Amino acid sequence: MLDAALLKNALQVPMAFEDGDEFTDVTTDSRAIVPGCLFVALKGEKFDGHRFVAQALKDGARGAVVSEVPEGVPADRCILVPDTLEAYQKIASRYRLDKKGLTVIAITGSNGKTSTKDCIAAVLGEKYRVIKTQANFNNEIGLPKTLLTIREDTEMAVVEMGMRGLGQIRAMKHIAVPDAAVITNVGDTHLELLGSLENIAKAKSEILEDFTPQNHAFLNGDDPRVSVMKTGATVHTYGIDSDADVKAVEISADGLATRFVYRSRITGNTQEVKLPLLGRHNVMNALAAVAVGEVYGVPDEAIARGLENLKMTGMRQEILHFGPVTVINDAYNASPASMEVALQTLRDVVKNQRKGRAVAVLADMLELGAHSQSGHTQVGEWCGKYGVEELICYGPESRYTAEAAEKAGVPVHYVENKEAAAPVLANLVRPDDVVLLKGSHGMEVFSLIDTVFRKGAKTC
Repeated sequence: MLDAALLKNALQVPMAFEDGDEFTDVTTDSRAIVPGCLFVALKGEKFDGHRFVAQALKDGARGAVVSEVPEGVPADRCILVPDTLEAYQKIASRYRLDKKGLTVIAITGSNGKTSTKDCIAAVLGEKYRVIKTQANFNNEIGLPKTLLTIREDTEMAVVEMGMRGLGQIRAMKHIAVPDAAVITNVGDTHLELLGSLENIAKAKSEILEDFTPQNHAFLNGDDPRVSVMKTGATVHTYGIDSDADVKAVEISADGLATRFVYRSRITGNTQEVKLPLLGRHNVMNALAAVAVGEVYGVPDEAIARGLENLKMTGMRQEILHFGPVTVINDAYNASPASMEVALQTLRDVVKNQRKGRAVAVLADMLELGAHSQSGHTQVGEWCGKYGVEELICYGPESRYTAEAAEKAGVPVHYVENKEAAAPVLANLVRPDDVVLLKGSHGMEVFSLIDTVFRKGAKTC
């Protein structure tokens, strides 16, 4: 429930609603109207929520936040503001600040934000009532959406913060007002927009601004650009190679899981963990969760239990089985760094099952700018290094991946688009093969799961 008094406090504009008037929910989606809710009419380059205000009120919305009152809509049902997105953010921020006893953990980084969020929420969920960012709602619209899912009994909110430029993390921090921050790494995602890794590091470090020792910063001790970031917060590091506060040792594969032991200077304890994921990068994500859990008083046995029962957000190293074929669906997004760890995972899965071939379907990595050719070329070289036995590539930039992989001795099938890739994959795959699907979200590599594996196409 959202009281009109909170809206007045947040927006500081005249409105016909009185203190005590309540709204059941806040939504920006006219298809998700519930009786008594508040509809916020966002406006973008290709959409305008003001077109749907009348229908939203007819469907049961109690009021609407607008930057102009649409024709035929009662003015007393509208809250008029200069900018509806800014208003949405102010409402969410005020709502978050009104929740006493709530702790907000914010996560940013070039790669691994969503997986780390899932790990942290799983660990904290062993002791607290937790909400977390759903799917990949980590931008200036998604963050308020997450904050508005906080309920009276919520004790921990774990939120992602993504960015495409300088100043954006700072702006989102002012909305969420986090008590603690986690920085996973600094990589080459968004190089096209920010120009250098130094600028990416600067953008990510905005989350640490204005912190005091009462705040906590959890930093990747193995990343040279993250481990040296300055902050007034109490700092805790995690890592594998570095002398971190939470350090993983004795890492080994166990089927489609990974076992490791962590040693913690935070509590002085040691604990074994079985993580239902493969790859060193996932151990790093889990270590961030260990550090957060230890600082917030989750017992070590409960930390291990939370990680062992981890449920990941879809399309992030999701292991699927279609008869005798294993599919690694890691197709939500892609950068050179995440491509490399995905190829390492493909190699490890094939090695662990001791049969079948390593098959990769790779599409373009977007937003690399001037680094696109070199980045795609490097991925092709990694295909050779990590033992890919059949490679299907599509997209204009992936021709560089195909050329480099072919030079490395990998059998390559280069096609124009996902529609052309589907029959090639269907005819190529054999029993016991492991198939990696990876590319930027806009390339829709994940669609091959339906077109090849779920709709009766030939897979063996």
